[in-house]
Amino acid sequence: MALTRRDFLLWAATAPLLRDSLAAGGPVFDRGFARSSELAPGVFTTIADRPKGLQCYSNGGVIAGRDATLIVEGHFEAAGAELELEIARAVSKGPLVGAVNTHYHLDHTFGNTGYARHGVRILAHERVGALMKERYTPGAPERRTAALAPWQQRLAAAQSPADRVHREGDLKTMTWMMDAIGHGTMAFPTESLAPSDLPRHIDLGGLTAVLEFHAGHSPTDLIIRIPERDVVFTGDLFFNREYPVIADADILAWRQILDVFLTYDRRTQFVPGHGQVGRQAHVHEQAMLLDQLREHAERMIKLGVSAEEAERRYVVPRAFADFDILCWNFTVGGAMRTYFAALDQPSR
Repeated sequence: MALTRRDFLLWAATAPLLRDSLAAGGPVFDRGFARSSELAPGVFTTIADRPKGLQCYSNGGVIAGRDATLIVEGHFEAAGAELELEIARAVSKGPLVGAVNTHYHLDHTFGNTGYARHGVRILAHERVGALMKERYTPGAPERRTAALAPWQQRLAAAQSPADRVHREGDLKTMTWMMDAIGHGTMAFPTESLAPSDLPRHIDLGGLTAVLEFHAGHSPTDLIIRIPERDVVFTGDLFFNREYPVIADADILAWRQILDVFLTYDRRTQFVPGHGQVGRQAHVHEQAMLLDQLREHAERMIKLGVSAEEAERRYVVPRAFADFDILCWNFTVGGAMRTYFAALDQPSR
């Protein structure tokens, strides 16, 4: 059957992705809660499937060179770290350099205990350990009660059915977090990386892991580039087709980092902190989402309303209607608070 012009254009657009897929191959590890496969020769991605379990919660992976391997991410539970160790042992006989935490948030670090029990080095930004202790050290039961009280009050003050649904989700997420902190254990990084020491090039033999510091999503964000394969592990600087979680972000710097990602080679594959592996088009989508959130914040500022009211008035645009939202306050609310602050507005 002869190819139509439309068929030819479709083939031309997808051929590079198909080529990459065929070039990789290799073993596949599927645990339900996460699936690992070879994205490019020597580069394995572990993609979390949250509805099936939170052992990983975040994405990660293994970079296996001729001479050594490096793991990316600590994940949320020890089982996530154990999966990465299993993959590393299966795909390489070389020594393990260590595991990198891309930032300090609990869904990327609580699984460090799986590495610690095997004596694996844990590399992270120099502030990760201190922030983990500050934010996640369990307290007395009264601390949980006090932490949840404002969220319960917010729910009671909901002004519409939609607002109530959003605030119910917020309370559910906060309850989950407080329970995770109360029952979790932590293993801290064993090697701290100062910004002055970055970028750091780790030669794995034929593959180089380049660790770079780009604070945006958190004060501690690291990315890991593999230039020989045009692959970047972005941590939570990139959420693919999800509203990004915005808790302690430098939102303006974060937006600029996305512009930097868009200057990379068009063949680059971005392994996000959450969501599926993406390309430049997907990074551009997140950039447009942050811009749209900023536009909403600016309109609300001109109206003289509070960041909380701006959060309540936000309506998901049709362009982002199928994006996942963890919970309303951590995404939309976080964006409003950080944009209001970044745009130098007085507190209201």
